[in-house]
Formats: sequence, C-alpha cells, structure tokens
Amino acid sequence: MNKVLPKTLSRYLAVQAAYNLIISSDKDEIIDNFNSKSTSIFIDFDKKIKKRNIDKSFFLKIFNNFCDKKINIDELISKNLNGNWKLARLPLVISAILSVAISEIILFPKTSIKIIVSEYLEIAESFHNVDEIKFINAILDKIYKEIHDEQQRITNN
Repeated sequence: MNKVLPKTLSRYLAVQAAYNLIISSDKDEIIDNFNSKSTSIFIDFDKKIKKRNIDKSFFLKIFNNFCDKKINIDELISKNLNGNWKLARLPLVISAILSVAISEIILFPKTSIKIIVSEYLEIAESFHNVDEIKFINAILDKIYKEIHDEQQRITNN
C-alpha cells in the first residue's frame, strides 16, 4: 500500500475485521480487540501501524454497517455473481473486501465511487492477482449501479 492515510487504514482494518467475523469471531470481540491497548495492527509483516493513525470513527461506521446489513450485502453480491458462482464459493478475503466496500457505498452514497473502488482494489492487490482484482472491480461496478439506481428511484418518488 503506497499511501497510508487514516481512512485507507480504516478500510484495510475493516476488511480484516470483516474477514474475522466471516471465519469465526463475534463482533464485540473484534471491536474489543481493536480497542485493546495490547493489540498491534500490521499492514504487512514489517509495517506496524499506530492506532492514532486510523480514523476510528470511520472504521466503526463501515464495520458496524457491514454487520448490520450483512444479509442485504450478501444478497447484493449473490445476485451480481455470474454463472455458477455462489457467495459460498468466493474466497473469504474477496468476500470481505466486497462486503466492506459495499457497506461503504451504502453508507456514504455521495463519496465518489472511483475513490471507494480504487481504495478497495488497492487492498485487494495485497492478496490477489490481476484477474481477481478485475472480478472485484466488475462486481463493485454492478452493485454500485444497482444501489445508485435504487436511490434515484427513491429520490424521484
């Protein structure tokens, strides 16, 4: 990750938190670990992050929204997968990245989709190859259009 801004770190941490929630932990335990003074946060094996460099409020907003809207987010992902793909078949890291990105799209509809997508694609580059990054980009684009169209319908009624 080239630029390490507070919101970028918060997004990265929210993806890690979502991944933990998907595999086993409960929400309260994840937040307790985040708030614990003894928990260290690393972007990679060498780069330890100081918690004061993270936008805690932003992290909690997107993570809590992910938790609260997980069923709706999973439905959005599922109906936008092609062919024989099912949500359960997605690698867990891809699922976490998509879910947190969608959480942010829902929560902050006025934030540029280009900013949101580029941030999560940069996170994805830490874990995945070019084809998987293209897959994430395509899914986020479809879901953004669906959410945006729905918000337009609501606004026009």
